[in-house]
Amino acid sequence: RREIAGFLQQNPSLEIAGDTLEEWVRWDSNASVSDYARRIAVSGWGGGIEMACCSLLKNVNVHVYENTHRGCSSEFKRISCFDSPGSSRTVHVLYQGRCHYDALVPAN
Repeated sequence: RREIAGFLQQNPSLEIAGDTLEEWVRWDSNASVSDYARRIAVSGWGGGIEMACCSLLKNVNVHVYENTHRGCSSEFKRISCFDSPGSSRTVHVLYQGRCHYDALVPAN
């Protein structure tokens, strides 16, 4: 949590998907990067902003899926990718609505 908050504070002009972290934070929370980083350093749930930062900070790809219920079966549809250039490691998470995510472990 503190690492991601520090990354945000040190990189407000970093572009992710065509927008700066500063713009993402303003749109998401209507706060400055400094205020937002201070807040997330101690409490709260992470979302897209934090996953994008974590991807770059830890050099890991983060792929987000949503459960698409189809009749009696379920399928997972990828809805977001936060890729770190050059990374071969990927973490898969399931978006459960609002700001809740669960880890997905691929079946062998």
